[in-house]
Amino acid sequence: MSAKEPSVAKAPAGGLFSFRRVYVLARHTLTQLTRMRVFYFLGIFAAILIASSMFVLRYNSPEQELKILKDFGLGAMTLFVSVFAIVATSMLIPKDIEDRTLYTILSKPVLRIEYLLGKLLGVLMLLGISLLVMDGLFTLVLYLRQSMITAEQIEMLQAEGLGEDAVESMRVIIGDAGVSWSLQAAMLAVFLKGVVLAALTLLISTFASSSLFTIVVSITAFFVGHVQADARAFYENNEIGGEFVRYVAGLAALVFPDFQLFNIVDAAVAGEVIGWGGIGTIGAIAAGYVTVYMMLAWYSFFDKEL
Repeated sequence: MSAKEPSVAKAPAGGLFSFRRVYVLARHTLTQLTRMRVFYFLGIFAAILIASSMFVLRYNSPEQELKILKDFGLGAMTLFVSVFAIVATSMLIPKDIEDRTLYTILSKPVLRIEYLLGKLLGVLMLLGISLLVMDGLFTLVLYLRQSMITAEQIEMLQAEGLGEDAVESMRVIIGDAGVSWSLQAAMLAVFLKGVVLAALTLLISTFASSSLFTIVVSITAFFVGHVQADARAFYENNEIGGEFVRYVAGLAALVFPDFQLFNIVDAAVAGEVIGWGGIGTIGAIAAGYVTVYMMLAWYSFFDKEL
């Protein structure tokens, strides 16, 4: 290291953890991310997808049309959250090294785990804000479409001379397929999936050689995490590969998160009631994954030469 470069000193091993420093780092990360062009591009992309859901093909069944609309909107938001969690998180450490911000931060009494947690929290704050905005927009679109379909069906039933019982039955059917609290549970599941993916990407970035490598590995982990449960069930049910396949499947389950555990979107689209127990379970699973990934990231980053 040359004399002109600032010296990088690790925080003392006995230093006290500070939530205030984590918050300051998270706020700085939030500001940093809002200036990235990728955020605006992905935001526009998600908005276009959600808006285009208004033009889904009309189906004979009104409730089927609303289910298609919900599936389309939730899919768009899942795509946005997942891609942004990977792309944004993968840029944080390399960007700080390039701008020499990391040297300035770590030359102060800042624990490296505080730095990592601050970065992760900053990403999650922006993901949460973005998802809340998209949630409000999509819920409004769905409610307006639900109201239009309800009005059309009432007019049709009245034209056919059917009574209030038929109208009320139709309201219940369309209401179950439209806006519901289960949708908000699905939004939370989408967010938690983004949390796990961001933590995994941050872990990879602590030992990756470049942002591109981090993105490629994280995307691979994303796809493996979505198919590993089905693949494991297929091989076990058909007794293919024996003990070797079971060993590989078990190893994959330890390394890659099982994103199928967060899949309550289908239930929300179908209008099923999602209880607090299910929400608490996926929250605990997400917390477990994040804890493990952050501890591994801390271990990897602690002795990293910068």
